[in-house]
Amino acid sequence: MFVRITEKNKNSLNKPSNTDKIYYSELQEWQTSNAFRSFGIKYIIEECIYYKKDKKEYAVTANTYLTACKYDDVKAYNKNPIKSICVDICPKTVAETFTILTAKNEDLDAYLHNYFTYPEFLESIQPIHETLVGRKLLQLNNLIQSGKAINPNKELFLDLSERIIYQEYGNYLSLKELKLVKTSTRKELLERLHQAKEYMDINFLHIKEIKEVALYCRMSEYHFFRRFKELFKKTPHQYITEQKMHLARSLLKNNHKGVSEVAFSCNFPDVFTFSKAFKKFYGIPPSLMK
Repeated sequence: MFVRITEKNKNSLNKPSNTDKIYYSELQEWQTSNAFRSFGIKYIIEECIYYKKDKKEYAVTANTYLTACKYDDVKAYNKNPIKSICVDICPKTVAETFTILTAKNEDLDAYLHNYFTYPEFLESIQPIHETLVGRKLLQLNNLIQSGKAINPNKELFLDLSERIIYQEYGNYLSLKELKLVKTSTRKELLERLHQAKEYMDINFLHIKEIKEVALYCRMSEYHFFRRFKELFKKTPHQYITEQKMHLARSLLKNNHKGVSEVAFSCNFPDVFTFSKAFKKFYGIPPSLMK
């Protein structure tokens, strides 16, 4: 989901449409005719990139970003060396987010069957330091510049999609203006979310994507993500990580297992990833847990 674009790979790189991907570029010279291949966020870190849609040209300068819907034959080019981050979000994700946030009535089964309306946003250029979307992009850039490994999960794209909807619709789409679900719907929703939580408690070591849990409780992916976070005050990914950390701590303290063995038991890809996650969660490296 993360790709670093350089002078060496820029001409051979395949950029598929309708996907969730993050591209980081440091390029001397660049041009394309497929700039809006998905719903996109174009964040310019240094210099300027020009995007031409039909007869209108957008100059996106340093410390600003452009949001745009999927659109055929949009050209882009630079005149000076640039640094930029491009976030592609699958249009289906944006449509789902838009529909759920703007719906007057909640129909869980309609969401499950993907009855979504795709928003037709106008292209919009925003200053990076003044919006919720911008803050997320700054966090992402700080992570990239630090040289740390980037492995964005689906929740990042769902979160950005939600922030874009709020940005484009402002107060009209604030949570206070959304109608509360009916009592019967609320009861069913709570039941499904608790079913999901029980499923995660049992299977947290083997869940690879939250889509799996959403399908289990018969909800669409974004609707599940949003409602789970609303009810339990943490995202599904955070909850799964929390369960893994509790298990790891117990294995280290009570079973006297080594760090490598615990990392494997908790289904982490390697010791480094496990140690990093453990230290972030508990504040100390796993080797010091007694």
